[in-house]
Amino acid sequence: MRIVTSAALLLGFCALAAASAQDWSDNKDEISSGYAESKAICRGVRNREPPAADRPDARTAAALKGCDSEALYYGIGVKADPVRARQCAFLEMQKAPDEGVFAGPTMLMTIYANGVGAKRDLDVAAHLACGLDGAPAETDGRVRHLAELKAKGWTGRDFDYCNDITSGLAMGYCASHEADMAKPIRDAKIARLTGGWSTNEKQAFAALQRAHAAFVEAHGSGEVDMSGTARGAMEIAAEETARDEFAELLQNFVAGRMPAVSHARFAAADARLNQAYRKALAEAGPDSGTVTKEAIRDAQRAWLRYRDAFLAFAAIKFPSASRDSLAAWLTDKRTRMLEGVD
Repeated sequence: MRIVTSAALLLGFCALAAASAQDWSDNKDEISSGYAESKAICRGVRNREPPAADRPDARTAAALKGCDSEALYYGIGVKADPVRARQCAFLEMQKAPDEGVFAGPTMLMTIYANGVGAKRDLDVAAHLACGLDGAPAETDGRVRHLAELKAKGWTGRDFDYCNDITSGLAMGYCASHEADMAKPIRDAKIARLTGGWSTNEKQAFAALQRAHAAFVEAHGSGEVDMSGTARGAMEIAAEETARDEFAELLQNFVAGRMPAVSHARFAAADARLNQAYRKALAEAGPDSGTVTKEAIRDAQRAWLRYRDAFLAFAAIKFPSASRDSLAAWLTDKRTRMLEGVD
């Protein structure tokens, strides 16, 4: 259910965790000097722990073994159940930070801020925010944000961890969170499109999905420059774009909206792709970030397998569709990817 983040993103979490103390008001690191207002707020809510009655009893805890508070709160792949999300988050706090960013204290902060799954208590939410690991500017902004919401008597339900991020690392966490929420929606859409297909058609489509997944992985991990702090977000964004385009193409095929192009048009697209590929290879190297010639070659081979799998699938499911039209569409998408490789 939860997307596994890259090793770089997970290592970044450890580095980010070291940047702030357990309670923001106690942080004396040079990097976090200043921020007097938010630290004063944290001192004021230091003892505002969540109500003991909100914690799960032994029976509930046993029933929630292995739970995922993020999924339960946002309804990611399961029916949303904010109460169980709150109970689950307490259990996750016992294992934090192993459960990741969107778990334990982060989810409890969200629940108490929004009053969804527990009685709204912005002081409790602020107390939890004061204990979150993060870049100093993020912690400062999040704590002051919650204090401002309390001061104006806010009654909304859309407070979110990602509202106050400032770092590239946190961008990666939030991109992963958004991808987690998008996946079941996209999967359900594809399931509706393919539900009535024959066994032979579904088998061909399964082979296509495997080829596409391999290409997406090769593209995201190999053709995105991973030298900056926003590397996790950039990798996830590249992969999500490819997945969305795949679902869109499938939908267009099913709806009969595939435009017809001439063989000459496909030949021109193929020539442009070859030019973009050669250029990307020529520019790859130590002076152009982490993207290597080998990674580009691997991604291109994976794309060729994906293209061939799509053409084979289309011949079974959509035999009247123009092979040149599909090949041209796939080729144009790949060319734009290569032209964007840094």
